[in-house]
Order: sequence, then C-alpha cells, then structure tokens
Amino acid sequence: FFGRDDFRYLATNGEKGAPPARTAFALPQSGLYSMRSGWDRDAICLVLKCGPDGGGHCQPDNGTFTLYAGGRNLTPDGGSYIYSGDPENRAWFRQTRVHQTLTLDNRNAQYAPRLLHWETSGDLDILVVENDSYENLTHRRAVFFVNKKYFVIVDEAIGDATGEVDLHFQFAPGKAVFDQERLTAKSAFEAGWNVMVRTNPQKGLTIQEEEGQVSFRYTIREPRPAFCYRLRKETADRNIRFVTVVAPWLKEIPEIEVEPDKLSDPGERQLRLKIREGGVTKEAGYTLR
Repeated sequence: FFGRDDFRYLATNGEKGAPPARTAFALPQSGLYSMRSGWDRDAICLVLKCGPDGGGHCQPDNGTFTLYAGGRNLTPDGGSYIYSGDPENRAWFRQTRVHQTLTLDNRNAQYAPRLLHWETSGDLDILVVENDSYENLTHRRAVFFVNKKYFVIVDEAIGDATGEVDLHFQFAPGKAVFDQERLTAKSAFEAGWNVMVRTNPQKGLTIQEEEGQVSFRYTIREPRPAFCYRLRKETADRNIRFVTVVAPWLKEIPEIEVEPDKLSDPGERQLRLKIREGGVTKEAGYTLR
C-alpha cells in the first residue's frame, strides 16, 4: 500500500524489504524522539517523550523515556491500569513521579515542551529538550547516545523555585540491586540484557527506593523496582544538575565516567562533557542558539 521497503522490512521482521536508512528520529510536533544502535534484534533503542498535552490519554510525564536492548524493555512505561471504577489507582499511575523524569516536591508537572538541540552522527546522537514543568522551574534534559552503546543523561532544574528535586527511574519487573555508596542501581535478570543507572555524586545527593508498579494489561498490575535520586534545591539562585549514566549491558557492566566542564554552570546555554570508557576519553557537548 505504501510502497516503502523500510515499512516492509519492519513488518516482516527483516525478511523482506530494506532497513531504514537512519537510526535517529526527531518528531518535535508530537514530542517523540528515538535513538537506536541499529535495526537488528539485539539493537539498543531509547524513545523519549517531551510533547504537548494530549488530553485524557496523555500522562504528565514530559522527559520520560523507555529503553530497549536485545528485545527486552528495560524501563517500561507504567501504563494506564484502569480508566474508570478505581479513581485512586488511576491517579497513582498518572503521576509524574512514576515515570523516568524529574519532579519538584513530587508534584505533577505541566506540559510546556521545547526542542532545543538535535544532532546526529555515526558515534554520537544528542537531544536537548526543556519542559516548564512548574511555576519558576524548568526541567532541561540532554541525552547523549555514545558510540551506539550507552546513554549519558544530564538533567537540570532551572529557576527560582525551591524544594525537593527528585530524578525518578523505574525498571522492568524483577530483581534489582542498589548500591547506596556508588549511587548505582541495576536490574538483575539472570539471562539477557540488563541496565545500570549511576549518577555522579554531589553534596546532599541521595538515592531512595520508591514504590514501583507497572500494568501491561487492563486492570492487572505488578510490582517493579523503582528509585529516585534526591537533591534539595535550597535557594532561588541555585540551579542544580544531575549527570547520569544509563548503560544497557549483556555480559559485563561497562566502566564509564563522566566529568562536566567545571566552567559550565547548570542552566547555561553551553555544556561540555568528558566521557571516559576503557581508558578512552571522548568529548561531547552542545551550544544552544
């Protein structure tokens, strides 16, 4: 019907047609962005949402993402669970804090998205979006897809508001391991792909386990690991920043270190990073127009 070989390739699981020519896509009107390593079954893929209010079927979750590797959804969206008959649990699944994004005092966020930067290349894809999530507080999220292997996510809370700023993550159902000292969480599937999340330490930053649920089928829910990184924004003149590695892994966890440029404060129009893996240092960053 469409006469497109890429549609045919996906519809037949690669048996016919040809794979899409690109691996990164930006759809700013809907606020959907995707980055992937390839079109094979073991591909890594992250899909992020930062879009307008979609009405009753849209949850207040701008900045959230789902991460896939090897066919496994490592950070699935919580789902809807129910539409009517149970307002308490319908409201629970619609909270901003049960998505992979940032909150202020655990309140639901507003829809006020902006695409700031989109850049793709063979070994580095960069996405920078903002959402005016609260009065006097903007959430800026920059995603760096490095070497088609792992992600560095930089989250900034920018504005005059004060309070508890939490950066939330939820894994797929199963076991998880938390390391309070290293500010690390990782899934613990015995076979197949897993994911590791680690943020850079800073004064006052803690990792907190949270209640997690997911609903893959209507009216059916199950527990899952969930956590947040918490940092208090004490003063109106202080913006804060989280620098987090989100790394899918199959056989061993990669050792990755990220160092932001000390001259670049949170909220500025420019950011530079040094990313080290296996003794190799890579520089990445953006300058906003």
